[in-house]
Amino acid sequence: MIISPILDKTSNKALYIQLYEYIKSEITLGLLKPDSKLPSIREASSSLNLSKTTIENAYSQLVAEGYIENLPKKGYFVCDLSEYSYENFTDNHKKTVCKTVDFKYLNDGVDNGSFDISSWKRIYNKVISDKATEIYTNGSFQGESILRDEIANFVNTMRGGNTSPDQVIVGAGVQYLLGVLIGIIKDNHNSVAVENPGYKKAEFIFEDYMFDVKHINITDNSYPIDTLKTSEAKLVYLSPSHQYPLGTIMPVNKRMELLDWAYKNSGLIIEDDYDAIIRYGGMPIPCLQGLDKHNCVIYLGSFSKVLLPALRISFMIIPKNLLPKYHNIKSKYTQSTSKIDQIVLANFMKEGYMLKHIRKIKRIYKKKNLLLTNSIKEKYSDKINIINSDSGLHIVFESLIKKNEGDLNKAATDNHILLNIIGKVESKTLFSLNYSGICMEDISSFTDMLGKVLFE
Repeated sequence: MIISPILDKTSNKALYIQLYEYIKSEITLGLLKPDSKLPSIREASSSLNLSKTTIENAYSQLVAEGYIENLPKKGYFVCDLSEYSYENFTDNHKKTVCKTVDFKYLNDGVDNGSFDISSWKRIYNKVISDKATEIYTNGSFQGESILRDEIANFVNTMRGGNTSPDQVIVGAGVQYLLGVLIGIIKDNHNSVAVENPGYKKAEFIFEDYMFDVKHINITDNSYPIDTLKTSEAKLVYLSPSHQYPLGTIMPVNKRMELLDWAYKNSGLIIEDDYDAIIRYGGMPIPCLQGLDKHNCVIYLGSFSKVLLPALRISFMIIPKNLLPKYHNIKSKYTQSTSKIDQIVLANFMKEGYMLKHIRKIKRIYKKKNLLLTNSIKEKYSDKINIINSDSGLHIVFESLIKKNEGDLNKAATDNHILLNIIGKVESKTLFSLNYSGICMEDISSFTDMLGKVLFE
């Protein structure tokens, strides 16, 4: 098969992204048929006059998203998405220094050199000095309009979403926003399917509201939609672009199957876009919400890990058909996020600092990720097997551990390490380990402490 994209080598957009977008479009439009074999990396490099690295990066992104598959010793083949396709499945929405080593707190924070404090201060001073910002009045129930404008633009351009500002609801944390959502949907839903393992703090909210919580066991082979179909739940909470805590990605065929299930069963999907924008190999995986054509997806996002946990600004995007119900109940809720902070964040985004910040933290966390994984491999190659480390702010690893869970938790607490035990896989224990707030110069001592917790 011959692929013949028209690539603009003078564009600011990387060549591998242009090639990725071209092949993806050919697949979704049905011009590249299922099971068609793509040219090998060497063939494509030669015919397109591009480097092998460019071809490999484009192919890797398509594999990660599930558009193509790499069969060992055979090559790259187009995946069959025809069963899950429906009208308008296109991409037409796109637009253009540590003083302490208390790892328990540090490894769940953010890098203390990552945030542009000076620019934030400048914008903050401007906001509180400008009478037009009306800081002496209460904020909007839904969130300041200037911030909702910026969030909608951010999700559409950076996460591949398809939304408008009137669909955005701002609040202090995902748990608060879930409470608002339940107020909207409780008349039609009293059960929810959640991932296991998954985000427990979301599950706690559903339990508090007396929902029947059904667990869908997740493996590294993606989401078992057949299990969801038999659960009888019409509401599902998941993180398809970076599953927490396993870090897996839901391929596009599963996404289409999930959207098809929701559409045909009057179901709703709550998409938690946890850490999905931070990916070290290729581009971030686009969100599920951008593929939704039938008002089935509720999108949850947060600035806690992207910017600062102390900021406490999260947001929810609800389908347009739920807006009337939201407007009927919104007066029951007061805005939980500072009006001043919302306006400052909006200007931070509007003036281009957010994009600069994301580029910066990707460089920082990629370096930390490499330091940590290399340190673990160097010191514990015979004891620890790293399973997932190519995205987000935590790694997933497995190890043969003699200690029981209680002793592990006590050792982690005594040594000030925040260690998440995911569960058992055969004889080995599966862990996730956040590294975002650990200073680079402390990573070696951190891995020494990790070994002490696990093996001594």
